Amino acid sequence: MKTVVVDFSNLNDMSGFGEIARNYCPRLAAAHVTDLHFIFIVPEDHMGKYGAHIDYVSSQHLKREIRPYASQINLWHATHQQFRYRLHRKGIVQLLTVHDLNYRYEKHGIHLLRHQIEMPWLIRRSDAITVISEYVKRDIEAHIPLLNKEPRVIYNGISDVEVGPQQQPSFVASADERFFICIGQVRKKKNIHTVVPMMRFFPDYKLFICGANHWSYADEIRSMIAPEDRDRIVLAGKITDEEKRWLYAHADALLFPSRLEGFGIPVLEAMRFGTKVFSSRYSCLPEVCSTHASYWDSYEPEAMAQVVREGLAGWQRDGRIAQEALAYSRSFNYDRYTQQYIALYQDLLGMG
Repeated sequence: MKTVVVDFSNLNDMSGFGEIARNYCPRLAAAHVTDLHFIFIVPEDHMGKYGAHIDYVSSQHLKREIRPYASQINLWHATHQQFRYRLHRKGIVQLLTVHDLNYRYEKHGIHLLRHQIEMPWLIRRSDAITVISEYVKRDIEAHIPLLNKEPRVIYNGISDVEVGPQQQPSFVASADERFFICIGQVRKKKNIHTVVPMMRFFPDYKLFICGANHWSYADEIRSMIAPEDRDRIVLAGKITDEEKRWLYAHADALLFPSRLEGFGIPVLEAMRFGTKVFSSRYSCLPEVCSTHASYWDSYEPEAMAQVVREGLAGWQRDGRIAQEALAYSRSFNYDRYTQQYIALYQDLLGMG
């Protein structure tokens, strides 16, 4: 039997990394793979939570608590590129999952330089690399020497977001009003400012921009909203999972003009509810949305509005095209994700 360490130290993080960990961790524990023994790196409040057949190491005391297991470890999976620590020892296969190279587009000066040095170093010290999309694979191959390590693509799953309670948000006056939604952090890379002037072509619709909005970019968007439209274009801030489900279930469309995504979970979540998706053609989004979204080729407001009008014409939440998008979205699931990683662990350890 081989021993595999999997880093779930971000289980409590309200981030994409945290979302993946909260879905992957219990599924991996439940798989009960007979030829692999797992050690989970978890926060203190998750110690022992996933069964007695798993060994646990506290992320808060990782360096100290991992020592007794050091000679037993055969593979170490760093589940994202921002991990804090991994043990390097002869005989330990190092697997690194890279979610994006967004620092190339978002960082500047000394911060960019630090990442430009750090990422190749992390890859050089890894025996195998996985990535979450073909887009990320191409980005890495174009900008980082891989030293004969071809990244393997394992798509993220998404949780069954359509299952669970819904709650109408307080900022929605009536369930009968028509509205569009933007979901995600309100940051410059999300390109949300492009949809604000487009809204003048939809005077009977509201726009709810949902997600953390403490960055200065949110203030730029607020400054674009005319006083008479401030009850129609709303920066709603963070929302609960129950509110998100309600919004997906009642919105006419998800507007997702992002310029920079490693994967783009909201587009697939919206498909689970039969919600029409409008997307940019940037980064991974054409790959992830495939033929199940309408795309903007121009960010001129009237051209964007025309794409939305055409996409909504005849759209039915329970219609054939929406059902095809639903089936496609369900192909991105954590059961498949888990089985792919188990197979990869076995392959890297020569057990296949």
